Amino acid sequence: MPLCYMEIDLNGTVHATSPPIVRENLSDMKLRVVPRRGAVADVLARLKEQIAAGDYKPHARLPSESELCRTFGVSRPVVREALMSLQALGLTTSQPGIGTFVVSDRVGAPLLFGRYSPAHVREVRRCIEIPAVRLSAERRTERDIGEIAATIARMDEADDPKRRNQLDATFHIALARASGNPLIVKLVEDLRSVLEEHSLAVARRPYRRRAAAEEHRAIYEAIVERDADAAAAAMESHLEAAERSFTEPQVKETKSR
Repeated sequence: MPLCYMEIDLNGTVHATSPPIVRENLSDMKLRVVPRRGAVADVLARLKEQIAAGDYKPHARLPSESELCRTFGVSRPVVREALMSLQALGLTTSQPGIGTFVVSDRVGAPLLFGRYSPAHVREVRRCIEIPAVRLSAERRTERDIGEIAATIARMDEADDPKRRNQLDATFHIALARASGNPLIVKLVEDLRSVLEEHSLAVARRPYRRRAAAEEHRAIYEAIVERDADAAAAAMESHLEAAERSFTEPQVKETKSR
């Protein structure tokens, strides 16, 4: 039976009323919302610390997703995203149906580009630079050819990795300029800013100097011949080689000979 509240007015008359409505002041309530992104970062940081401390040595299998969920008190999507980040950092590898295994106890090079993952960068480079070099082969001018050739020559003479990295950026921007599209030039310039630290790490690897020079020359020659298919194939090969050099362990220069 519903509650009934009684009120008496100034004349002494009794009235039945509804229960008073209690309104909470939401501004006084202290709500603590933990963003998912913060939870992922926390789990990732703790797993990295455990790997670095030797709690999980190379070749060791990490606990299952369900075990990690219980350990850290988070959801399965949070754990999965943290595990994907570990793999992107080169610390683990995933074997479907078996589990996640540690492959290294430290990140050998800067594998995150600000807010962007290696997968982000890889996709964007392929979407921009491969089609762009097709346009460059079709539209290039003699002035473009001269600029690209001069940049390659300066790279061949540069011994300092930092200088070679700067010239590598100049080379890719010159390729973009040859497309005749200023927006492509702007996109490649912005992309090179994101890649700055990564590209310098690759430039310091001795065996990449000779390989990169050959890859650059293959792109250049295809553009000179106005062969769009060959230029695109050469750029794709160049990007694949650069990606491998970043994710694979460093080797001696003699191994590439």
